[in-house]
Amino acid sequence: MRRDTGADPGGSGAELELERRLVLVTPADCVRGMFFRSVLEVMWALGDGADVERCVEVCGMRKFANFTCYPASSFLRLLGTAARLLGKGYGDFPGAMRALGRRGATDFFASSMGRPLQALLMGNPKRLLDSLPMAYAAASANGGQCMVTWAQPGSALVRLERDFLPRPYVEGALAAALEVVGTREPRVWSQPLGPLSSEYVLSWR
Repeated sequence: MRRDTGADPGGSGAELELERRLVLVTPADCVRGMFFRSVLEVMWALGDGADVERCVEVCGMRKFANFTCYPASSFLRLLGTAARLLGKGYGDFPGAMRALGRRGATDFFASSMGRPLQALLMGNPKRLLDSLPMAYAAASANGGQCMVTWAQPGSALVRLERDFLPRPYVEGALAAALEVVGTREPRVWSQPLGPLSSEYVLSWR
């Protein structure tokens, strides 16, 4: 199996993938408000008012309710704008996207829905990944599928179907989720399987 470490000089491939997914999104596809908020909070923390306003302009709103669903197209535009603005600070566009994914997962586990999950899953990455399809269904509203296959101790394969989130964002989110439940040295590689289908190889200690 080819492992894609996400290396992409300049981030052009990751940006192109995001644009392709934006073309495929439909008005019925949604993302929970907490993920919009996590991106905007990263931008607010940097204290650049002009960058914040650019992000607000592309997503069309300033405030989001955590568990309300908002258009996935708006989220993808927000992600792309934020990652371009943050790219230099995180090395490149994919690096910024991974950082935003990490923040999204961290905020999910800090939410009223995620805190009980974190307490239940602490120290048990297998249970985390076994519950990932349920968490994926709760966090998204796109009718997508999440499938987990176990390879050997300390590794697993996650496959997402009809998922609009860019692969670097998901890589960051999965790595953060493994860290939240107490694993060491989590690593995530990914490769595309189709326009909205991706495979993620996870390992940890």
